[in-house]
Amino acid sequence: MRRIRTLLLLGAALALTGRICWRLGCERDSTATERSYAQLRELSTALQTIREEERKHIARELHDDLGQLLATLRGDLALLQRHTSNNAATRKLQAGMDALLMTAITSLRRIAGNLRPRALDEGGLYFALQSLRHEFETRNGISCTLDANEEELVLDDAYSTAIFRIAQEALTNIARHAEAHKVGLSLYRQDGALHITIHDDGRGIAEKDMDKASSYGLIGMRERVWALQGEIAIASDGGTRIMIRLPLPPAPTTSTT
Repeated sequence: MRRIRTLLLLGAALALTGRICWRLGCERDSTATERSYAQLRELSTALQTIREEERKHIARELHDDLGQLLATLRGDLALLQRHTSNNAATRKLQAGMDALLMTAITSLRRIAGNLRPRALDEGGLYFALQSLRHEFETRNGISCTLDANEEELVLDDAYSTAIFRIAQEALTNIARHAEAHKVGLSLYRQDGALHITIHDDGRGIAEKDMDKASSYGLIGMRERVWALQGEIAIASDGGTRIMIRLPLPPAPTTSTT
């Protein structure tokens, strides 16, 4: 958390410097302006990386420590139930305790999953996207399809996490605002890049809303894409279509010695 606060302070200082330079006439110096934007982009990327690492660390501690503790308590309660009297009041109390423990375990899993989906670590990006798609359908009653090849989604953690968060943010926006009935996610590789399309049949997005400062979901998606040197376009065409192109690092070559 200290690192995040430090970066936020640096970002505020950098933004303030930019405003001062603007008032002094530095807007004429395009090189300085481009350098400031580049520094802000690097700051945003570093902040995203630190935030994901913090999320991963907290989620792991919740699951490994608190999760194990709750599971142990539930096991002890089950043993206690076997060796106590059949008093109705006692059985009712124990049943209530068991229900509370199960609720706590379920809540813990949900919170840890929101911080860092275990599917990413256990099954990779394809499995995580399938889990996200299924959860989206179940929670919102909106049909959602995933068109992707599992082998093409074997990526490093930075790419996998960024792509998952982009899809997660897009689906959250659709559920909140789109009034859609169908959603499609498509991911495929072509010419050394990963192409991502997220399309819904909802009411679309007004052009004036695409660059609003309060559109945090769109801002977050753009920042994640730009952090990977990618490109993003958003269009309203009988719904909303998000088109993303992410350049992929070349596959490592194997030597034949």
